[in-house]
This record gives sequence, C-alpha cells and structure tokens, in this order.
Amino acid sequence: MKKIIYISLFAILGLSTSCTDMLDEKMKTQVTVDYLYTTPDGLSRVVTGLYNYTRTLATDNQSDLFTVQMMDYSTDLMIFRGGSAAAFARLDNIKSDVGQAQAFWTYNYNIIGKANEVIAAAEKLGIDNSPVTKKAWAEAKLFRARSYFELYKRYERLYLNTSPTEHSNLDREFTPAKKEDIFKLINDDLTDAMNVLDWTVPSSSAGVSYGRFTKAVAKHIKAQVAMWLENWDEAIEQCEDIFECPDYTMLDDRSAVFADANLNNSEILWTFQFSKAIGGGGFISDGETDLTGHRMSLICTPNYKKVAGLGNFRSEHGGYGWGRVYPNSYLLSLYDKDKDVRYKAYFKHEWYYMDEDILPSGKKLGDVATTTSTLYLECLHPCTRKYFDMWTNADLPSRKSSFKDIAIYRLAETYLMAAEAYFHKEGGSSSKAIKYYNETWERAGNQHFDGPLTLDILLEEYARELNFEGIRWPLLKRLGLLEERVKLHAGDTKEEDPRLNKDYIEARQNFKYFHWYWPIPQSEIDQMGKENFPQNDGY
Repeated sequence: MKKIIYISLFAILGLSTSCTDMLDEKMKTQVTVDYLYTTPDGLSRVVTGLYNYTRTLATDNQSDLFTVQMMDYSTDLMIFRGGSAAAFARLDNIKSDVGQAQAFWTYNYNIIGKANEVIAAAEKLGIDNSPVTKKAWAEAKLFRARSYFELYKRYERLYLNTSPTEHSNLDREFTPAKKEDIFKLINDDLTDAMNVLDWTVPSSSAGVSYGRFTKAVAKHIKAQVAMWLENWDEAIEQCEDIFECPDYTMLDDRSAVFADANLNNSEILWTFQFSKAIGGGGFISDGETDLTGHRMSLICTPNYKKVAGLGNFRSEHGGYGWGRVYPNSYLLSLYDKDKDVRYKAYFKHEWYYMDEDILPSGKKLGDVATTTSTLYLECLHPCTRKYFDMWTNADLPSRKSSFKDIAIYRLAETYLMAAEAYFHKEGGSSSKAIKYYNETWERAGNQHFDGPLTLDILLEEYARELNFEGIRWPLLKRLGLLEERVKLHAGDTKEEDPRLNKDYIEARQNFKYFHWYWPIPQSEIDQMGKENFPQNDGY
C-alpha cells in the first residue's frame, strides 16, 4: 500500500514567525511552532512538510517549472507547440523578470531556508540523542544539497546560506559564492545524508512511505555531482554501491516501467507521489471534481478531441490533453523501430477511431485517425508515455489533472552515468563502460553492443532512455554541447516532419551565449544590490 506524504499548510508555511497573542493562548493540539522545532517528532513533521512542498513543483501553481526542468526544454529532443513557459521553449524574450526564473529561485531557496531551520534545530537537540532527530537532520541535509545543486545548474551564480533566517541576521551582505564552496557544501551535505539514511524506504503498520529519501537517492545525486566535477572515480563508486543493493534492479519488461499510475517499482529511486487520497496532490479545481493532482499528462497528451471522429476525451487515449510538448523527429529517429521496444513503450504514436456513431465517411472502427497539417501538432502528434495517464482518470476522462506518480531519479540513469564515467576514465573500449551501457541498450531489445563506445553513442542512449526525465539539458550543458545540439536539432522543420504545417525551430534560431544559464531574478538583484550581486551576463 502506498503511504502518501502530507501535512497541513500550517506546518510548512509561517514556521519562522508567529503572533505573540496566539502563542499566549492555550493550544488545542500538541503541535505548536515550539513543538515542531524542539522535539524529534516535531522535526520529523517539518521534514514531511518539505516533501509536500517539494512536490508542488509539479502541481498547478508551479507546473510550468516542472515542465521546463523535466521535459527537455531548450534541448535537441523536444518540439513545442505553445502554452507552458513559451519563452524558455523558444529561447525568446527571456528577461530577468521572467516568472519561471523567479519562481524556481524562490522555490529552491524556500526549501534551503526550511532545511537550514531543521538542521540547526536537530543539532541543538543533539543528532545522536534520537534516531528520529538524526533522520530528520539527514533528510534536511539532502533537501538542501539537492536544491543548491538544482540552482547551480540553472543560474551558477548563487549565494550560500546555511543558517536559519532570524531577526538578528537579516542585515547581511550578499555576494556570489565560489564554485568550489558551493560544491563543497553540496558534497558535505550529501555525505552526511548517505551516512544516516537507510537503503530502503521506511515502512510501518500504516504502509510503506514511498516518496521519501533513501541512501540510494543520496548516492545517485552524489554521482550526478561527481559527473559535473569530472570526478569519475567518485561517480563510479557511488553508482556501483547502488548496483550492489538488491532492492534496486532494472525491470525485465521495459514497457512496464511507466505503464501504471503507481511507479513504485525496483527501477525507480525516487518519485513524486500522487493519489486521490487526502494529501495526494496539488490544488487544481476544474469545476467537475474536488480531487487534485498535477497536469503533466495534459501538457504532453495531444488535444485529440478536436479531430473529427475521435469524440470526447477517453481514458484509453490519455484523458484530457492540451498538446503542448512532444518528442521531436530527431529523438524518434534514434530508435530502431523494429527492435527497440522503447519506441512503442515510451511513446504513443497513433490514435484510433473508437466510436461508431461519429465515424468520418470512409473510415471504420480501429482505423488510425488522421487530420490536417494545421491540427496535427496540437491534436495527433506522437507523445511521451512517461506522463501518459489512462488509469487515474478512468472514472472521469475529462478531468484536468492526473494522479500518476512522477519519476524523478531512475536506475537507468545510474547505469548510464557509470558507463559514461568509465568511458571518460578508461576509454571507449572499457569493459565496464560497455557492460553498463548494455544494461539499457540490450534490455530494450537491441543486439548486445561490443564496443567501442564514443561520446555520441552515449549521448544517443541517454536520449533514447531518459528523454523527458529532466536529464538532457543538464547533460548537454555539463558536456559543453548545449548550443551545438540545440542549433542542430531543437524543434522540427516541415522537411523533417512533413505532417507539420510550418517550421517549429525558434530555439535553433534564437540560441545565444547567455542561454547556457538563466537570469537571476531582477527582484533578487534589487534586494541584494547589483553592486554586490551582479546579474548573469547577457540579461
């Protein structure tokens, strides 16, 4: 049984300040602000609130942030129609006041601020005095490390803060931190988390707490960080530690990885958990139901309802669709369509007529639906199945939300990082590099690869396996290939996909030197002082 993590807004918001009159009143529950930060159970509750807040990246108010981060925006693998965070998709008119840049900065620094409070409170209590306190401390360390790492990838220029924000330290000087100091903090926090967290998710009489951090999550992120620092030995060590844990294995059936609303399988290291139960999602009101969730499936699913003969939204077709973000022809061309099962397991390519009452003239039930070039991109373009949801909306296909779990870290990436690390360390003929490469390549139905590996071969397998999982943009940036690949393949031309009505290659045309990083929010520059904390070049 999946245990959904939730906590009231009281526990995640406003924890640092409170009204004196309220504190003087007799509390009707035992959960006070003082209790939250002075007891092991209280700290555990605050950490639970951090999980809930972290998940809001994918829910209604901030869904554009998740879309930009996870759905291969500004890369060589995606074609964009319109809607969600268009400036980042087209690399057009990105300014220092763009909403997504502000929201992503605020989101991560909010996590860092709350993690700082937990860490300080746990150390004041004594982390060795209670296993509950120690675990809360370790989880907060991992939250802080992860947020600083995500911020560095996008902005590079950061300020470091490891202390709780209090009235006594509000007056501070903000200056950009050195890269080595940023990564030292990240690595130190990850090491602390790794040394405390268990390999498997915790369980109790209430069920298994899927969605919480484990030692495997900490080691996976530690390996990611090592790849950025080109510390190949460190990356290899962390990856191979995970491989030795029997709780994490690649599924034999490639098509099963995302073919369910519940993604709690042995290949998934960490997910955002969603459910129709209390606390199971974000805050989305669609006028038809009080249930909440996320909208990733809507963003990726075509608006097939507009096609004559397909009728209303159906769960078999993925429910409600907006048709905004898709795999491009370059990505789809990387698969051997006859051998590689991922071509069909990871993408839905066709929609079928299923309602006899509205069949177009000359069509029969089961025929593949067709449309005009004007409607093709919005309504019938191939889409990713990684967010495709035919399960949680089966009772109401027109619901404008999904409750399918979202994979954040997956063992397939761990294997490809290990393959790449051995490639950089030992060369393309490295037996370990080839072995780990085949973990994803051969399982997909392809013939065993004997080598030698090249960087292009690795990049193509990263694309085939990990598209639309937030891997591509950081990978290309880390390898210094972002501009080259975006200018080669971003979007699609009508020549590349003749079904289109025009070219969709704005990102190819618009890429500039400053698109390697995001603008620091202007409101932050104004508060910190541009003389102390200058804007990133080009913005």
